[in-house]
Amino acid sequence: MSWIEHIKNKLGSLMLEKRVNEKVGINPIPSFQDIQEIGVIYNATQAIEEEQINRIAHFLRDQGKKVWTLGYVDSNKLPHNRKFHISSEYFWKEQLNFFNLPQPEKIGQFMNHNFDLLMNLYFEPILPIQAMSCLCHAKYKMGAQIQNGIQYNDSIIDTGNDHSIQSLSAQMVHYLKVINQHES
Repeated sequence: MSWIEHIKNKLGSLMLEKRVNEKVGINPIPSFQDIQEIGVIYNATQAIEEEQINRIAHFLRDQGKKVWTLGYVDSNKLPHNRKFHISSEYFWKEQLNFFNLPQPEKIGQFMNHNFDLLMNLYFEPILPIQAMSCLCHAKYKMGAQIQNGIQYNDSIIDTGNDHSIQSLSAQMVHYLKVINQHES
């Protein structure tokens, strides 16, 4: 990364941290059965991540949830092998501002949707992805423990040395199922 990009990222991070610090309050942990709409944010630069996210989204849909995904592609243009779908969107460098933060007017419907749960399925402190996670509307946000990352999640999952998004998503679902269980 060039020193100019490093400075832009640092300034963007400071702007984002200020916005995160303005939010006040603690969001209650939802029960998995009460969650209807789930947003998933991930790093879509590698095809293998794309396949894993599709499997996770399929599993959640089988559980009766409505799932939307948003992948970040670290490229100036969207590659031809990435296709938009009604519940699957992408964003890339061209849709970022000078400080490498997403420009809401250039991003699809994902940013404007009010999710019950936002699952941040990534482990890297990539500013555009973290910014999207911070800026999206959700009643509750979960993500991985990220070194040098911006703290915007309501719950953080520590997967130890297992940095697979399947493990991360499985732990999220497990915790949501055992916490706040409704008694029959």
